[in-house]
Amino acid sequence: MSQFPEKEIVNCALISLKHLRLLLNNLAQEAGTPELFEKAEEIYDEISTLQRETYDFMIQEKWLSVSAQTASAIDKAAKQLRTLADSIELD
Repeated sequence: MSQFPEKEIVNCALISLKHLRLLLNNLAQEAGTPELFEKAEEIYDEISTLQRETYDFMIQEKWLSVSAQTASAIDKAAKQLRTLADSIELD
């Protein structure tokens, strides 16, 4: 029986948390009652925290490398996102 390295297990957990967070966001936004919205939002917040903790753990273990970006690179990315958001029309 083969065993997965710890890094691969944690990476799979991070991917699952990202997916679950997206699903919970959709559930919260489309909730039919205020009670369902509140519960979905509560669970969404918990999953978001777990996702961040997992991400931070992977950085701590040096399984992910993160480098600081320049202010101009951040501004450029923000401008691209604003342009994309402005191009989306809602009916």
